[in-house]
Parts: sequence; C-alpha cells; structure tokens
Amino acid sequence: MYKAAHVGLIVKDVEVSSIFYRLVLGGEPAGSYDDDRLKVRMIKMSTQTIELLQYLQNGPEERSAGVVDHIAFYVDDIDVAVKRLQSLEVNLLFDAPRTVMDGKRIIFFSGPDGERLEFIQEVTK
Repeated sequence: MYKAAHVGLIVKDVEVSSIFYRLVLGGEPAGSYDDDRLKVRMIKMSTQTIELLQYLQNGPEERSAGVVDHIAFYVDDIDVAVKRLQSLEVNLLFDAPRTVMDGKRIIFFSGPDGERLEFIQEVTK
C-alpha cells in the first residue's frame, strides 16, 4: 500500500486560495515553487497536504467537475465550524449539517474557485 502524498487542485489565483486554506481551514504553509509556467503553494492540513497550482501559461484544459469531487476535513464540533464559515461569508452548499452514515454529521461548502469542501464530525458512541 502506498501512502498518499497530497491532493493537487488547479486554482485561478494561488495567493487567494492559499489565504483561504490558511485562514478558513487553519492550514500551514508547507512550501512553494514559482516559474514562468506555474505557481505552486503547498498547504499542510494536519496529516494531509493540499497542493494549489496556478498555471500561468499553457495550462491544462478546463476540467469538468468530478476530477476531484471534494476534499473532506474532520472537525470536533461541526456547529462551531459552520458558525465560523458563516462569519467568514463562506458559501455553504446546504443550510445546516446533515447526519449520514453511522451518525456522522457533514456539511459541504465552496472554496474560492468553487471547489467542494466538506467538514465531518465523527459521532462518539
């Protein structure tokens, strides 16, 4: 079995997205790279890393939804997390957290380029 290294997301503005992932989701800068073709910002999210890619020229063709459906993050208290998203005027994809599989509570929201993000609260039994 291989250990996952990171999830790469193509974004329109790597600086705007980097601020979002740091401010809204509490990520930490974990490296960067710039050349005449692209800008890259690595954001460490606990045990995951997200690679934000901004192509400056000759980037990949526009990709449709489904290449990466969403990225999910665990939270301890989803109600507190939702209030924080609302205070930061982040677009929620439904009005309130929903209960799914085995009592998990989830909510989806949008990142700065419309990427789907999810918070999950595990339910203790």
